Amino acid sequence: MLVDLRALGYFVAAFEERSVTAAARRCFVAQPSISMAIKGLEEALGTVLFERSRSGLAPTPAGERLYPRACSLLAQSTAMVRDFRDSPRATLGLYLQDDVLVHTAAPLIALLDQHLPGATLRLTASMEEAQLGLVAESCKRATDVFVPLWREPYVMLVPESHPLRFRKGFAWDDLQGMPLIERPYCPQQQSFARLLAERGVVPDVRASAAREELLLHMVELGLGLAIVPASHAHHARRTVVRPLEAGPIAFERHLGLACAAHDGPTRAMLEPLAAGMRARLPQALAA
Repeated sequence: MLVDLRALGYFVAAFEERSVTAAARRCFVAQPSISMAIKGLEEALGTVLFERSRSGLAPTPAGERLYPRACSLLAQSTAMVRDFRDSPRATLGLYLQDDVLVHTAAPLIALLDQHLPGATLRLTASMEEAQLGLVAESCKRATDVFVPLWREPYVMLVPESHPLRFRKGFAWDDLQGMPLIERPYCPQQQSFARLLAERGVVPDVRASAAREELLLHMVELGLGLAIVPASHAHHARRTVVRPLEAGPIAFERHLGLACAAHDGPTRAMLEPLAAGMRARLPQALAA
């Protein structure tokens, strides 16, 4: 019976991490994938590889014997692929929408490395230059295939020292004269500015950010408040989050993976990549 190389990779991760949870995080998969792989190896080899307890995994003598052999097989497999790859190295253009945090895209980059070993990943400035994009549904091209990942609302991010931190929520009138930090790169910015103008609401724009990471730091420093996707607030220190009241002010975004409909190879990767991304989502988004 042939041994699954992917299962061996999961075994090595579990052996080195001594934890199913840590191994799943390292491999960017759900915990059951690690447990099932180990169980399958144990059944195929007719032995127990780990002793399981609340404190984690402890390799058995059989697990200790398998570990160096598994590492050797995985190394040989990688070397064999490289040796037989005569064609030029593949290149994949990846577009990250400007209001997508690098932290959010990290699992996708790791998954692409697994799906396209040895390929060169090139981050592009636009979707037109890319084969794959992590974008909001409202920003995909009309001819793109879109696989959704998660939906989340926009919230108000307030410096922890700002007097407005005590407000329970924000409505349109509350934005009049409010010290806001502008997000010109956000796809929702134009719609938001238009709605403000229609209602005669004029905020006090204190700064304009070039990317989301910079904007979060500006809020932390107390330069002003900002309306951001809810998941981004988890990466801002010294801030508090307040909801936007229901109604026209309540924005949300639907993020997902997109590629041109005619791009068969990239299109074939969308669902597996999306499944891997969903397994890594924070619990609040996954729900």
